[in-house]
Amino acid sequence: MGDFDKSRKIAFLPGTSGVGKALAKNLAKAGYKILIGGAKLGEAKASVKEIQKAAGSACPFIEAMDMKGAAGAAKVIFFAVSGSQEEKKDLLQDLQSELKGKTIIDVTTAAYLKDESKWGQTSTTHMNREALAVPAKWVRCWNTVFVGLLENPPPSDSPHNIIICGDDQDAVTDAKQLTDCQPGFKVGSYCLALQHDSTCKMLQYSVVNAGMQTCHNALTDKLHNNSLSHVTFLGCE
Repeated sequence: MGDFDKSRKIAFLPGTSGVGKALAKNLAKAGYKILIGGAKLGEAKASVKEIQKAAGSACPFIEAMDMKGAAGAAKVIFFAVSGSQEEKKDLLQDLQSELKGKTIIDVTTAAYLKDESKWGQTSTTHMNREALAVPAKWVRCWNTVFVGLLENPPPSDSPHNIIICGDDQDAVTDAKQLTDCQPGFKVGSYCLALQHDSTCKMLQYSVVNAGMQTCHNALTDKLHNNSLSHVTFLGCE
């Protein structure tokens, strides 16, 4: 496994707002080929203009497309759709042929916060993978990072740790490289275990009782202090 092949195009679904657009901007600045997917083509074109202005000559290629077109043309997809799980399911099922067999970096979070009985019982990525219902290489990361931090990253000598998990080695490697190339961020831990199972009981307890951000902060504090070198993190909400 070598470095990420920059001839591969990366799609953002969508890349018109929030974390999706912020990640697209950062990776455009790092020299990657970008496809901005949008539910409305006009919004995608507006994002392209904004990202082009920010990235300048560093970005070799960027194009606005609808969601289906961007998913079909890319090898790696950042799935950043907001809204309910049903809305995500509908979109994924509509994109089955475009996403089959591809690397999907899932940055979504669960939209069932009012139903506390479900906290810690599954992961959004697990639900998204079931909704897609065709083989793909799912990776989970960036789901605990606020858009403001992506837009104003910490200094490079004190980078923010990103936790990555997935069950395909090549896809996890892609996600790691697409993280480490962004100034102010680094891979803090990763694991090859996406499937929800008994190994995440401790994290389930922490999340239910303290909340996702508190749990994530505790983990990254340990990583900064070098007291924890590897986390078996399954993306529980």
